Amino acid sequence: MKHAELSAVILGVAALLGAWPGAPSAQEATAPRLYLMGDFLVETARADEYEAGLKDLLAELKTHGFPLLFDAYSTDDGHYYFIYEMDGYAGADRWHAAWEAFAAKAGWERFLLLHGRTAACEIEGVYKFWTFTPEQSFLPDNSRLRMEEIGYYTWDYVYLLPGKEAEFEAINKEWVALSRRKGARDPFMTYRGGFGTSQPAYCWFEWGKSAADYAAAEDAFWKAMGEEGATLSKRTRALIRRTETKTGRYRPDLSYSPQK
Repeated sequence: MKHAELSAVILGVAALLGAWPGAPSAQEATAPRLYLMGDFLVETARADEYEAGLKDLLAELKTHGFPLLFDAYSTDDGHYYFIYEMDGYAGADRWHAAWEAFAAKAGWERFLLLHGRTAACEIEGVYKFWTFTPEQSFLPDNSRLRMEEIGYYTWDYVYLLPGKEAEFEAINKEWVALSRRKGARDPFMTYRGGFGTSQPAYCWFEWGKSAADYAAAEDAFWKAMGEEGATLSKRTRALIRRTETKTGRYRPDLSYSPQK
């Protein structure tokens, strides 16, 4: 019984901690990649407590040589994203085994204590699969910003009318072609939602130096797109039943990379 309970907790912790790419070059983004995102809403008043618990978990992972890489982001409305890149759906078994091994090394009581500290601060959480689709993403070789300049991210979640996926993806490729034709230098990455999302779902992932820099870049983009962009935007909106935007930043202090 204890082993079954441990497995359930591991699934929660592992889905919480996971690597949503920052800003890869066109050469790096050549094939679809599957990600598991843990999306957790945390009580505003307990954010410091939550992050302190996470940092203690990170220290424990380092102590026991945890082998999995994950990146963390926090949004401006209290969400924490922990995203793990998977080697296909079969990678879930290897991922689960790594967490079971960590729990065994840390000890059952210690593991539950670490998990309980973060879980107590959460209002809700959901686990979602997302697939990066390079053919629907715009990643120019001459991107306006270097990785070290990025300090602000946006996630535009797009929920389509049922059955409109193929049409949306075709239009999204038109956006890629138009952006290239107009000489745009600000990338966008497109993800297709899988299990755990309100399907059909897609996400546009973008970034800037800051909120002001991003807003200025968006204004310049729409001016450059002109009438072609306005027409394409109207066609895109006709396929969408609901949108949701999140803004935030990368959290290297809550991310983890295995020691080599």
